[in-house]
Amino acid sequence: MSANNGLVRITRSMLASAVLIAIVAALATAYTRTGGASRQSLIAEMLSNFILVLGMQVFIGNTGVLSFGHMAFAHIAAYATAIVGIPLAAKAKALPDIPFGLADVEFGPLGVTLFAVVITMIAGALFGVAVCRASGLAPTMITLAALFVVEQLVKNWKELTRGAGGLSGITRLQGNTWLWAGAFIALVIAHLFQETRIGRFAIATREDELAAPALGIRLFTARYAAWVLSIGLIALGGSLRAQSLGSVNPKQFTLDSGILILVMLVVGGMRTVSGAVLGTVLITAGNELFRQLGDPQRLDIERFPDLFLGGAMLLAMLLRSNGLLGNRDLAGWLRRRMYRPPPAVDQPAGTAADGAAIQPSTNTLVAREIEVHFGGFVALDGAGLSVRPGEVVGLIGPNGAGKTTLFNVITGLVHEQGGTVALGERDLTDSTPVDIARAGLARTFQNLRLFKSLTVRENVALASMVAGRHRRQRECPDPDVLLADAGLTDWADREASTLDYGNQRRLELARAAALAPEFLLLDEPTSGMSDVETMAMVESVRAVAARVGAGVLVIDHDLAFITRISDHIVVLSEGRVLAEGTPADVRANPLVAEAYLGSSV
Repeated sequence: MSANNGLVRITRSMLASAVLIAIVAALATAYTRTGGASRQSLIAEMLSNFILVLGMQVFIGNTGVLSFGHMAFAHIAAYATAIVGIPLAAKAKALPDIPFGLADVEFGPLGVTLFAVVITMIAGALFGVAVCRASGLAPTMITLAALFVVEQLVKNWKELTRGAGGLSGITRLQGNTWLWAGAFIALVIAHLFQETRIGRFAIATREDELAAPALGIRLFTARYAAWVLSIGLIALGGSLRAQSLGSVNPKQFTLDSGILILVMLVVGGMRTVSGAVLGTVLITAGNELFRQLGDPQRLDIERFPDLFLGGAMLLAMLLRSNGLLGNRDLAGWLRRRMYRPPPAVDQPAGTAADGAAIQPSTNTLVAREIEVHFGGFVALDGAGLSVRPGEVVGLIGPNGAGKTTLFNVITGLVHEQGGTVALGERDLTDSTPVDIARAGLARTFQNLRLFKSLTVRENVALASMVAGRHRRQRECPDPDVLLADAGLTDWADREASTLDYGNQRRLELARAAALAPEFLLLDEPTSGMSDVETMAMVESVRAVAARVGAGVLVIDHDLAFITRISDHIVVLSEGRVLAEGTPADVRANPLVAEAYLGSSV
């Protein structure tokens, strides 16, 4: 099955790439039918930009991390191309003191391209560690610093780059065949990356940096894979441009050129490969049109193309902030059209696909003597609880009691100053949210954290991918079965953001269950729901827990919901456990009545 799925993904990527390149080729053919060599040169420039835009899309579009420094690596690739692509006699004159034994190295077009890509990817891989470990604005600034550093290197390392004069004499490519081949390869790679597990994980990190780790997706790994692959495509574009022009200089890949590439990506739609293609074609055509209109013989407007670029970016941000295509993509359309759900099987909750009963885990979730201080405020003061396999435990308490803080300590979002958290024999006290999720704790959030631009099915399938890799010891539920349980089958191909609030809550529950957890941790799953929806959620939670054989820890302010769903209830007050027991015991406890329910009860 896995091999068949892989073949389908490759076929789909190849088909989408072939259709897009055919459309671009048809437009290019129509444009170059008249006009001579200048139009062929414009097509060559467009194709190299095409590859560069796709390189940026792989990283920026899939991770959501903005980079201004990708052109630094195009620079490295272009100079690497020149150093091994200039004939030996010309190189001896231009670079008499060239280091590293490169004076006697000369390759043909294929060797030159491979050399440039490998060298650039090595440099990019080293640099990418810093980029992908940073957060907030830091990655963007780090990439910008890289661009400035590389610009100074190519200007001042004269033994290797000949300084400000640049290098010429690179054996030029005949025609645009290599560029067309490079563009097609870049399209296939960009499409395939979005089909892979690591590519889907990168997209999840773009959608929500908090929810992704809570599903067991490591931010650094997913983003680093996208970074390295994007640098490879950038290197391909930089190398082919240098070979197309036959020369390279320090002004070739500057911040200005990086902004041009970024505008192409943003205008078309950075989240999709189709958007990157559309943006490249439109901005190339518009840039050339405004260049001609700004000539002295016509409107005589200096830097008229810059005005066009600024206007295009402004209009895109104001009218279509996600680009002209938004989330619409040819490959995505093919994915939905080619998807064939497995045959419907009557699979009762609590049974595996083969009919065998799913046994709850033998591990107990235990939090002991948890202490959390926020400055001088004591949020938790020796609080604790335990959840046995297959049990539903409700956690209640007045506002400020520490419920969500305890929840976040258990799932690794808040670091405790004292106490321990364990799942069976495994100590989770100092574990990260990623490791905790992979260990078998899946959570939902008080404020919905869906991957909103992904479809309903894709939300659940992402968690299923994590389970397939890290939860193999458990029976992994089929995403379509979970969607059917949640009543979401008819909306499976809709974006998650288009669902109503109640269905979004059910989707978040189904996504958590797809992780094949030992315990489901639900943070106010009925928040904002009507009484009817709340009662329906009772059945949904129990059905989903039975489906995957999981225990449940649930926070909620709705006492009717908690008493209906829980086997055992823990009451917090001022960071301590005030009472615990069966729902009936808790209702009858006068301390609970005073602290939580009101003294009149």
